[in-house]
Amino acid sequence: MSLGKKFIHFIILLLIVFFCSYFWSFIKLPFYEDKESIGALSQLKLNHLNDTLRYLIFMCVPLVYCFFLIYKNYRHQAVNIGHFFGKLETSEDNFGFKNVRLIFLFLFLLLLTEFLSLQAPNKDFLDPFHDGDFLTPSLNYISTKQFWESSFTVHSGSNIFYPLISWKLFGVQTIGAYESFKLILTFVLKILSVIFVFYISKFSKLETSYKIILFTILSLIILTLSSYNATNYLGPRDLYVFIFFIFFIQCFYKKEQILLNFLISITAASTIFMHIDIGIYLLTLLFCYKIYLLISKRYKDFSQILFFLFFSFLIFFLIFGKSEIMSFLINLKHIALNIDRMHGLEYPEPFYSMEVHPDGSRATRTLMLQLISGIILIPIIFLKNKHFKLNEKLFFIFFYFYCFIAFKNALGRSDGPHIMMSSDWQSIIMYFFAIHFIIYFFKKYKFFKLNRKLSSFLSILVICVIIFFNLQLNNIVNFKDRFSKSINASDTEYLTEDRIKMVNLIKSEVKNEYCIQNFTEDLILPYLIKKPTCNKYFSSWLASGYKIEQDYIEQLKVKKVKYILYNSPGFIVIDNISIPERLKYVNKFISENYAEVFNLDGYRLVKIKD
Repeated sequence: MSLGKKFIHFIILLLIVFFCSYFWSFIKLPFYEDKESIGALSQLKLNHLNDTLRYLIFMCVPLVYCFFLIYKNYRHQAVNIGHFFGKLETSEDNFGFKNVRLIFLFLFLLLLTEFLSLQAPNKDFLDPFHDGDFLTPSLNYISTKQFWESSFTVHSGSNIFYPLISWKLFGVQTIGAYESFKLILTFVLKILSVIFVFYISKFSKLETSYKIILFTILSLIILTLSSYNATNYLGPRDLYVFIFFIFFIQCFYKKEQILLNFLISITAASTIFMHIDIGIYLLTLLFCYKIYLLISKRYKDFSQILFFLFFSFLIFFLIFGKSEIMSFLINLKHIALNIDRMHGLEYPEPFYSMEVHPDGSRATRTLMLQLISGIILIPIIFLKNKHFKLNEKLFFIFFYFYCFIAFKNALGRSDGPHIMMSSDWQSIIMYFFAIHFIIYFFKKYKFFKLNRKLSSFLSILVICVIIFFNLQLNNIVNFKDRFSKSINASDTEYLTEDRIKMVNLIKSEVKNEYCIQNFTEDLILPYLIKKPTCNKYFSSWLASGYKIEQDYIEQLKVKKVKYILYNSPGFIVIDNISIPERLKYVNKFISENYAEVFNLDGYRLVKIKD
């Protein structure tokens, strides 16, 4: 294709993108009034699936154009679809752990130095809503020895297990122990991200010396995508994705796969019990992989994964029991079907919202990043090339598919942090191929020639420089004392004086009660009061919808709940929709059957009428 034609096709592609952007706001599904969950979208009379449909059109139209462009203009270089279902290529691996073990050691030293330099958790770490979402269900478990039967959670098991593990690990039941454990999770995430980079660096036919450079640069970049003290791209919830892909990558270049099939199956199955959304994405990916295996006539691998999935779910059924699994499934169904209704925000219109919406620029940039990574992959996957084998192409197809479906998080809750968290995996694709391109460019024009020793030396030198500029010797020396004090600190050290007084007042009122019900978004209050919630709806805003509200009311009646925390200033109302607005049927029941005990400084406690 001539340069002129390439330019014309590029202009057409840009026009398609802007055309899809222009019609973004015109794509709307009908909104139906019902008795289901209430949220920001339902108040605006917007269908919660609008953005999903818009996203599919915005992404698919340009990608389909690029696909047909490849097959029209490069037909002699294009591979046929049957090529992807052929036998996988196997060749001698020129890049093993021994090639980077010294670099990995220095990367670990970098991570350890960073971790030991961290600020110890204090009251600035405490988030009444998000931390309460973990601490209160864990207290419920301690009181009832029940998991999902005692707590209706948004994430699933992680809400319960993380604090319990931290308290067991440190031997104390404190906020400081849980906050310190969160930092450890991020540390583990960073290590896993480097391991993931090692396996993805095996891809392509680069010489080992250049793969060492690729591994080092990509590792340093991916480490910046996670942070200990701020909402960033990668977080502890991505632990399971890294674990899955570390095993999944190996499925594309190892001959014996029974162990790998077991590991990817049990990872995907266990993830849904920890994080509902991530688990759904991984299981969807695994389902598509099984279809690929079936079409490729790899019946052995297909059967193994099917068996291991069944085996995994059976094990979880035996561990938790029928009643817990049923409660989990009820929890999963409600969250999967209603979280966008309860928690959703409209995704900012690409390009046209950049100057009028606070997250417009980020939303456009993230969407374009997703699209560009797909456009980059199309020629790499569908054209014959000497750089990537079939195995590697197949992996990138599945990896991009995960990026594609996981973007649903940004489409559901379209605020800055959630949009940012949905731009991580496609960023890795972009960085991987950008580094590859630079390496090939330097090789082609012979700017320099590297051998293994020189590559390793340069890599270690760069890491040492980063360590030197981030070194905080005083923090490292005092690490044990600082964190020990934080872990063993009383929970009151994470509260203001006014907050302590109010918690003590509520404690005195309910001291003779086994439990207290929380109707506020200040989810940490039951934990601070050291009383479990009287029913599983500790996070009341999740119980929005006629049927689930009737169950909420029924549990209040059956358990004869005496006290309800009706209001608190401890957390800003989600999307400016109060819980009485979200749970109108429950609120009506409370208004008719409970009387006010006190209403002080925004805290309101009510008691059942005699």
